[in-house]
Amino acid sequence: MRKFPRFLILLLTIAAVAASQLGCNEHSNSKKDTAEGRAATIAVFYPNNIGDSIQSIFNSTHWAADSNLIRFEENLPQSDAAYFESLFDFELHESKSLADTDPSNGIKLQSAPLIWIVDPNGNYSDIHSGKKRSVARNGNEQRILLDTTFDKIHCVWVANVWALPQVVLFIEDSQFKGKNLNTKWFSKQQHALCTITKQQELLMHGKFSNLTRHSSLTQNNYSDSLSKLIEGKYNIIPMISAEMKLVLANNDFVWFRNENSQYHSNIMINIYPINSHGWTVYPPLSVLSKVNLNVTTDFKSAVVFKRNEVSKKYLRTAEGTWVAISESGMFPIRFWPNNKSNESYLTGWYTELNTDRRGPFVRRIITDKKNQRIIAVDGFLFAPNQPRLHLMREIEIMVQQFQIKS
Repeated sequence: MRKFPRFLILLLTIAAVAASQLGCNEHSNSKKDTAEGRAATIAVFYPNNIGDSIQSIFNSTHWAADSNLIRFEENLPQSDAAYFESLFDFELHESKSLADTDPSNGIKLQSAPLIWIVDPNGNYSDIHSGKKRSVARNGNEQRILLDTTFDKIHCVWVANVWALPQVVLFIEDSQFKGKNLNTKWFSKQQHALCTITKQQELLMHGKFSNLTRHSSLTQNNYSDSLSKLIEGKYNIIPMISAEMKLVLANNDFVWFRNENSQYHSNIMINIYPINSHGWTVYPPLSVLSKVNLNVTTDFKSAVVFKRNEVSKKYLRTAEGTWVAISESGMFPIRFWPNNKSNESYLTGWYTELNTDRRGPFVRRIITDKKNQRIIAVDGFLFAPNQPRLHLMREIEIMVQQFQIKS
């Protein structure tokens, strides 16, 4: 996918010219979002008396993993800890520095979009205690996202505590004075902690306030103009990073791309009539849970077929190859129908036929009943020998942020 037909090169040139004319000014919306940080990075704050154990837990533990983050090209065995990337990176700080400013960028540490507070004695419980309903705090709408217990440890996820959009996890053991907060507990609960935090990271945009962007996505006049173009033409509200350039836009396909010498990331939008060929093998998603597994499997097959079909049509290289979903056991395909929201998700790896180029993708399929169409928003990445976590999470955020205009 390194070489393109001439008409694509022309479109890229036009996009670059448009970007230079629009400039790279700050996002023009007058409302300023206050969270600042990288996607998939968690700022962890802990009391100084448990500093040594915290260092061991967060620096020596592999924090969950995702098959979309395989480092296969480095010829590592699957047993090697570096074969996968963790679902998050962690920045460790003592609790007393929560309100401090990072001297490297002038940003307050408590403005990170994702924060974990390791709070053995419940010193921060006044922030969330008794606040099951939304409350105003520092001008933001704060809300309990999840309040639960894992092996006697109280875990509370709260939105917009010190910044917005922001998710803060409070990890408390005040009943047992912190004796249960140890390596064993974190190792056992890491998958739950990471999974829930990731879900909230992807959902936090616009959930409790009219936010203009996700804090990890750079916005400027160029990205604003692209968003308005897509909204006006397709009745879809996108969230596109300013690094993404428009490559192609026609009646049923839109393609954004960010390419440099180290990697390229892509967002594509496919638009289908709701009764188009290839989608008639499954019932409405709202009744999918009431039917047998075979129908779900057929729907998954249809989703795979439609992605391969559109990539063969629009993502051909100059050599005549195209990308297709890999069905190798090394890169498993995962499919989740969401019956409540009429959405479903497909993740896995694509491969460029007859080459060794491949990468992870995430595909979100939305049933737009009002306009009798299906919208598939797809993000995919090619980053050989590169850390993929932050690049892939930005793609996932962009895919998740797309909305159908009401």
